[in-house]
Amino acid sequence: MKPLFMSAVTSISAALLSGCQSDPQELLGYSANQLCSRHFVSNESIDFITQNVIPEALAALPDRPEISVDTRLKTVSVSAQVNGTVMNKTSVFRAGLGCTLLFDLTPEQLHAQAQHVSVPELTPSTPLEHAIRQDVSLGGFFAHNTGNYAHSDNTFAVAVMYQGKLVAEHYDEHHDGDTRMLSWSMAKTLTGLLTGILVQQGKLTLDQDVVAGSHSMTIANLMHMSSGVKWSETADIHGYQDLAPMWYHTPDSVQYVTQLPKEYEPGGRFEYATGTTQLLSDALKTASGGNLQSLLNLYHDGLFKPLGINNAVAEYDEAGNLRGGARMFLTVHDWLKIGQLFIEQGSWQGQQVVPRSWVADVMMSPGVSEHYGGQLWLNDMGWLMPRLPKDTVSLRGHRGQYVVIIPSKQLVVARFGAYGSVVNKHIGLANRRVFQSVVDLIEQLEK
Repeated sequence: MKPLFMSAVTSISAALLSGCQSDPQELLGYSANQLCSRHFVSNESIDFITQNVIPEALAALPDRPEISVDTRLKTVSVSAQVNGTVMNKTSVFRAGLGCTLLFDLTPEQLHAQAQHVSVPELTPSTPLEHAIRQDVSLGGFFAHNTGNYAHSDNTFAVAVMYQGKLVAEHYDEHHDGDTRMLSWSMAKTLTGLLTGILVQQGKLTLDQDVVAGSHSMTIANLMHMSSGVKWSETADIHGYQDLAPMWYHTPDSVQYVTQLPKEYEPGGRFEYATGTTQLLSDALKTASGGNLQSLLNLYHDGLFKPLGINNAVAEYDEAGNLRGGARMFLTVHDWLKIGQLFIEQGSWQGQQVVPRSWVADVMMSPGVSEHYGGQLWLNDMGWLMPRLPKDTVSLRGHRGQYVVIIPSKQLVVARFGAYGSVVNKHIGLANRRVFQSVVDLIEQLEK
């Protein structure tokens, strides 16, 4: 076991950290989970992660944190003194299942959960067809990589699929085509696709009721982010939000959501909520067979295998719930395949993987909100995407993860990185830069 002592990171300004009232348990849990996943799943170095992905979380802890990496047991622990008491959070890696944050279980007990589960062997994915364009520059996507973490867009990778072929890609010095890139909220769209597969199999219907605690909603309500559950995705005026407590205070994300009160009638309004997607993930688990093996079979055999995606990793919480709202890892090329699946209306190389009507009418069409379909963002965001075609849709994840899909242009663009803390405070401007780079890319491709 190798302990690493991390001092406060100088690239985070004192002004940003002063008065920070972040919960130490959330900071420790977030850090342990990120370190474990990005090191053991994405093969990033511990130094890179601490300096370029989670420096603000480490710096916000009240005492210098200690990071312990056990390469034999494949665990990462982060501890710090808080009010005279040592607090610790540990995340455990399981091959093919990613990392899981511990609460009540030991690493051995967590491994025992999957003792009789047949996890598919991770092998290289089927290559994309290439038609590299030397006249296409991706420099605009990397123009705001300043070298100063907090003030940088920190773009890690960009790749472009045009007319069904890979035409351009570029990576920073820490990543390459074999790196599994974390989805963050882009996982929601994969969860939406998996729902369509179960509908095709007759195991779910759009109007099927889902019971969440004392109230219920339909699969359609969940797909369209209109569950009725009282939820704060980001901090409200009192500083409260549900996202971090769901991930870092409880072993069971679904149970956390089901105990929340009802705030409005399901279908009555749009309320973006990762908790809603966790309810949808639970519905997938139940409909597919109710266990870890059935979930693995669903997304590996139902979605990934037909696309030639052979080394994707999805993560789970300690209770065995798929973290379908935030934690899936695919290579950049495999993310492009997901985008191309939308252009092909759910078809891949002649096989209808997801029902055409599900992709077109449920996911790519407005639901309760004009700018959101079924677990997928649409192009009706006003100032954010004014120069992109109306049929533009996108997968979007925390701190700048993007798969932008434009069917009328036969174009898919994938962008991955980690917006610095200052950039993330003005995320609208950063996101607009991404979309402007897509506009510039179209001009290059069509000239």
